[in-house]
Amino acid sequence: MNRRKVLSWLTLSWISGIVSVVIGACTNRTSTSSTPAPKAEAAPGGFIKVGQTQDLDKNGRILQTLQGNQKVLVVRDPKNADTLHALNPTCTHQGCPVDWKQDSQDIFCACHGSTYTPDGAVAKGPASEPLESYDIKVEGDAILVKPQAS
Repeated sequence: MNRRKVLSWLTLSWISGIVSVVIGACTNRTSTSSTPAPKAEAAPGGFIKVGQTQDLDKNGRILQTLQGNQKVLVVRDPKNADTLHALNPTCTHQGCPVDWKQDSQDIFCACHGSTYTPDGAVAKGPASEPLESYDIKVEGDAILVKPQAS
């Protein structure tokens, strides 16, 4: 093999590696949490039990599938421990999944870098719309969420 052919192969390999990384970064990702989500249970008044306060305190968040493919992300407000937020965990920029980042106390979209505050407001774009919020209440230790009608 001559030098030109070797350089061509190396360049092609490098380009294909970069393309693979770019494509992987732009695809939808699901949470890689090893902690199984608690089972959602129907409750009176259209609310659905998504977990216990102990689950939230232990994991930092609850990520649950409700009815159909509707999902909910429940986080505790770091500024007021008595306040919980229930949000649709789908980025308003291009529909990628978002998740709670315990270390920075915000909600982050890994696809394009949008960041949301715990109440779903946009902290950093490219997203320009807040996350959809759901009604939430705590009864005893049970966390109940009322999803939007699909």
